[in-house]
Amino acid sequence: RRSNNSDAAQQLEIKVRVNHVRQSPQFTLAAISEGVYLLGMKDQFNAYDLPAHPLADRIQYVIDEVGLVLFDRGAGGASRALDSLGPYFIENYILLEVLSKQEVAQNVLEYYVYHKEKLQRSLESYSEAQGKGFICWRFLMNEAVKQARADAASARASPVPAEGG
Repeated sequence: RRSNNSDAAQQLEIKVRVNHVRQSPQFTLAAISEGVYLLGMKDQFNAYDLPAHPLADRIQYVIDEVGLVLFDRGAGGASRALDSLGPYFIENYILLEVLSKQEVAQNVLEYYVYHKEKLQRSLESYSEAQGKGFICWRFLMNEAVKQARADAASARASPVPAEGG
């Protein structure tokens, strides 16, 4: 079922009071803590300049306008949760949806609202070999399809107990 993204935004109660970001922006988003982000120019928080930034020791990760993870202090799988600070945190995709209207952000919000458990399970099994962040959406969804097939095969292989047994 393909739902209207505005429905997912309504479910999450996303409200924008003022948005001065122009159409098709290029930016980086540096996360300091939940709800605290720095919005920078496209290459402002790159790997070369980040160490010299006055808040470098507080920046947890940096993503670009499409959700590609450019830096992750918690690299190694510790930050693979939808509901806590990290590259897959739902707040990132709410911000990306509001700031840049990226399709990947819309997909993530829709899956978060309607298929959250499936999304989290796929994320937990995703190796990040193809990249980090939901920009690698097709790889994550491939993991979800594989898991669904494995679950279905397991269910078919399990013997059904006889009634009155």
